[in-house]
Amino acid sequence: MSKTAAEDDDVDYDVVVTGAGPVGLTAALVLGRAGRRVLVLEAEAEPATQWRASTFHPPTLELAEELGLIDDMLAQGLVAPTYQLRTRTGELIAEFDFSNLADVTRYPYRLQLEQYKYVRILVAKLAAEPTVEVRFSHRATGHESTDRGVSVFVAGHSSEYSVTGQFLIGADGARSLIRQDLDVEFEGMTYEHRYLLLGLDAPIEEYFPGISYVNYVADPDEHKMLLRIPDCWRVMFEVATGPSDADVVGDAFIEDRLSSLFHPNPLPEVLSRQVYRVHQRVAGEFRRGPVALIGDAAHVNSPIGGMGLNSGVHDAYTLAQVLVGESADDLDQWASRRRAVALSEIQRITHRNTRDLSIGEKDSRVRELREISEDPQRAREWMLEASMIASARKQGLVPERVLQRAGAVSTPFPS
Repeated sequence: MSKTAAEDDDVDYDVVVTGAGPVGLTAALVLGRAGRRVLVLEAEAEPATQWRASTFHPPTLELAEELGLIDDMLAQGLVAPTYQLRTRTGELIAEFDFSNLADVTRYPYRLQLEQYKYVRILVAKLAAEPTVEVRFSHRATGHESTDRGVSVFVAGHSSEYSVTGQFLIGADGARSLIRQDLDVEFEGMTYEHRYLLLGLDAPIEEYFPGISYVNYVADPDEHKMLLRIPDCWRVMFEVATGPSDADVVGDAFIEDRLSSLFHPNPLPEVLSRQVYRVHQRVAGEFRRGPVALIGDAAHVNSPIGGMGLNSGVHDAYTLAQVLVGESADDLDQWASRRRAVALSEIQRITHRNTRDLSIGEKDSRVRELREISEDPQRAREWMLEASMIASARKQGLVPERVLQRAGAVSTPFPS
């Protein structure tokens, strides 16, 4: 983008962003901080309040520091210094300690922070950016490329209208209208199983002494995840084909699942419940002309490992850096690089993580994972990948000035 909108009277905005989720708002903040005029369009009436993702990995926290978000995030989040893999009988298979990475990042942990809280932090920061406007209850209905950039068609509160911009960012989720409007394929697969996600008020630390804040339970019949967030425990059950979604979120099904996990302890109070399917898909293109796709609009993956939200934030930051001229990449290079990361890193690792939870106690993979955790060098390499640090450093994701503050610039990483 060679001009700002203030210099180009033929466009309303430098960048139009569809979707006021964590990814779209991150892009808007980076662009706004660089003085670009940005319009964010969001179909919903207010920021989403669902928990959704809740894990922030070290490279994302490093970017949050760069954007002035880290203090608010740390104040509202929960630091998880380790994560564990257990068998369905509770036996510890492996424990990985992020403190072993303290020499390469100043954030050697996962931060557990609900997605909606991150969005609220972004909304508050954007309120102080004079060149950024966020419109809730304004839904993008389509777009077309023009000689000057792009026209975006919008359904507002009581009327339809259009706006123009030099560039359009589609951050409008897995069912992205912008991706569909471009007729870009969303290639991949859908897992046969579903997930039942519960929010529980329960003293799980007392039920399972020594349990980590992040805990995966391998089970060939029904794998699980137990995740502590600031307000409660999240427990996720694999659900096989058979019962309807309505049955899965019903009291009888949930009580049966909780009894199998917590017996003989009392059943916890269920604060929330939802069921959803899991996909592994990547868009055939991340950029076409004056339009780019980021976050779930560009790629979706299994939640095991907590990489979806993080990779979306990385998409947003790196794209915005290209648009404001702070990156050596051009738009085609950005699109190629981020799509390669989605395919070779995010899809590969999250699928492996999901597969690892379907093993039995006597499976050879149990022994292999235990051996990895007990070997300092292999455990370190595993953690560098699981924390997204290895990929981030190879991609040059985090600005060197941030790494210099952490004293992590010269640390070698596995190729």
